[in-house]
Amino acid sequence: MDEDQLGALIETIYTSAFEEDGWGKLLQNLCAPFHAASITSATWRKPDAMPIFAATSLLDPSLVRDFETYYHAVDPGISTYRENIDAIAEMGVISRYELFPFDEYTKTEFYCDFGRNIGFGQSLTTIINNNAHLFANIHIHRPIQNNTFDDGEKKLLTALAPHLSRGLRIYREMTGLRAKASQFEAAFDTLAASFLLDHAGRVLALSRKAEELLAADGPLTVQNGRLTARYPPDQAKLDAALSRQAPGAPPPELVLHGPAYCPAVRLSIMPVNGAGNIPLFFDVTRTARGAFLVTAVALGPTVQSLTANYRLTRAEAEVAQLLAQGLKAQQIAAHRGASVATVNTQIKQIYAKADVDGHVGLLVKLLGR
Repeated sequence: MDEDQLGALIETIYTSAFEEDGWGKLLQNLCAPFHAASITSATWRKPDAMPIFAATSLLDPSLVRDFETYYHAVDPGISTYRENIDAIAEMGVISRYELFPFDEYTKTEFYCDFGRNIGFGQSLTTIINNNAHLFANIHIHRPIQNNTFDDGEKKLLTALAPHLSRGLRIYREMTGLRAKASQFEAAFDTLAASFLLDHAGRVLALSRKAEELLAADGPLTVQNGRLTARYPPDQAKLDAALSRQAPGAPPPELVLHGPAYCPAVRLSIMPVNGAGNIPLFFDVTRTARGAFLVTAVALGPTVQSLTANYRLTRAEAEVAQLLAQGLKAQQIAAHRGASVATVNTQIKQIYAKADVDGHVGLLVKLLGR
């Protein structure tokens, strides 16, 4: 294999390390240069030699499950590794038969009931990680009737081994980060309308209720990835609140006013430390600059909530919002360009659907006052 081909394989290792299912795909890609039937990769816990990670080029997930639940315990190679791990690591790239005789292997339960069916015969192996807590290896397999691995293939695995070691560590770290990100997102979605912003106001994450707030065409929107107030005076207040706060200062709060028929929102802005308070994978502020958790509370009912909760039409919901703001029928009619009679009819429908007797009852139901 020439240098360009070797370089391409090394690049594939590191690219795969950052992909969600990358390690299994990598092993599939490595089968061709090694003329292998399959390749397996496993990480084992010391001292009980329990598998804590396994991947294979084989596409049948039941094989990994069978190996992890039973056949790892009868694999003759595992006990040999466990008892001689340091010495084997020093040997570099070796064949299975340098560890125990061919005839003995072909009589084992592991080979007869498991390995033979999937071509675990000829084997080229190396330790790619070995420390006080775990060890990891790579096994390249061919059926017993095939040729043994030659010196060129051993040299290739020797050249790839340090990259496989680093790539596997990166892959497992990325897998852990994805799991934490999933947990963070699930917890974040239970919050009120909340935005996680970087120091420049760019949105790193937003909760489900924050998405609903944005969809309501209220005082807030997102432009070019930044949380933005719809009106310039409000944007100036938001920019000031997102500036660096003095240590120990209380979190700033501000009220942004929306367009007609949309309630104002109260924002509470809490500076957070990307190195501790928020997960690394959401922290694009990996310098000393801060980030912010912004919580938005609507100061009144939205059109969406009114139509969903009381089965109002959109026009009735908009009239109900104006009633909640304290406007009278004549003022609402002028505001909407409608007749007073039309507005009065809509108000009666609102009272009936909300099951209230009048304006005071409506305010109590909608605003809790």
